[in-house]
Amino acid sequence: MNEPSRALTIDGDLSTVHYVEMTGPTAHFPEVFRGQEDFYNPRIKELRQRYRIGPLLKGTSKDWKKILQLRHWIHTQWPTDQQARFSGDAFAILEKAKEGVGFHCAHSMTVQQAVLSSFGFVCRNLGVDRNPRTYGSGFHHGVNEVWSNELVKWVVVDAQYDVHFERGGVPMSALELHEAVRQDGARGVLKVKGVRRRRVEMEDKAAPEATTGNYWWVSYQVRTDPFTHPHWAGGNHMAVYDSDTFRSEIWTRERGGGKRAPHWAYDADAFIKVRDRNQIEWTPGVPEIRLSQKEEHALQVVCRSATPNLKCYRYRIDKSGWRNSDDGRFEWGLKKKKKSTLELHTRNLFGVDGPTVSASTELR
Repeated sequence: MNEPSRALTIDGDLSTVHYVEMTGPTAHFPEVFRGQEDFYNPRIKELRQRYRIGPLLKGTSKDWKKILQLRHWIHTQWPTDQQARFSGDAFAILEKAKEGVGFHCAHSMTVQQAVLSSFGFVCRNLGVDRNPRTYGSGFHHGVNEVWSNELVKWVVVDAQYDVHFERGGVPMSALELHEAVRQDGARGVLKVKGVRRRRVEMEDKAAPEATTGNYWWVSYQVRTDPFTHPHWAGGNHMAVYDSDTFRSEIWTRERGGGKRAPHWAYDADAFIKVRDRNQIEWTPGVPEIRLSQKEEHALQVVCRSATPNLKCYRYRIDKSGWRNSDDGRFEWGLKKKKKSTLELHTRNLFGVDGPTVSASTELR
């Protein structure tokens, strides 16, 4: 996610700083999505230990590679069975899978959300569907989206089929896929499979939902903590991007006998319509800074971020050693007529570092 540099304002009475230029991703804070998986909940540790998932990631440092390895592990745990009626949480599904039974997308989505969350990734559940006018019928599908600190973006990860989608070599989010398929039929988008990202055919009779066409409709479950807080009685609300295309037609679902009716969320008033795409694609772990100057040779830095399970902010000045700030407050010392650079990122309780942002300035 390459963004242009931007200027930062400085609070205070002094004016000895020429400028402050910020580079790196911009922080966007969620107002619609709520909840976070709890690092201290014993289910987190139990999931990793009971199924010995951790060793799968040994020797892997890049977070995108870790995500692909975890997705592939889930994909190999059971065969696909679109008629499966089993209901349960991630533990129940994984235990039942030991009997050799199969499951469908909702089970894959549930387990992947739990597994990725247990390794410190921010993950959410999505419902997607295709345009029945194009395909002759709809095909509702459950997938996940995960925030990659390495890629600095949300990416769709489909554990049922071990696939995701890329354009120009860049993995795509659900919103990007939704816009691409509506704009030009997702021209130039590739489907890739497995840890090695092997290109596969877009249309596959054995995986009818695993196609860009299935992102004609996209909804996001508002709750992002279903694994460590499974006993929720607040209703099932879904965020949808309130674009012109969403308002121009009605999302219908099959009701049996080949008949279609509007998605149940219309009557239930369960759709939360979001106009700001930055609310949909908010930025976990990306820090924002506020600067003030009370002394001639120093700036006061105050950080904030939307970081689930935040442990601390880590910063360094002019390539010095990294330091920790538990409350996101510290002093940035400056020298006259010498450029100074601050680098900053978050760290969560799992030891996962967020994307780094940089700020540069110079005293007069």
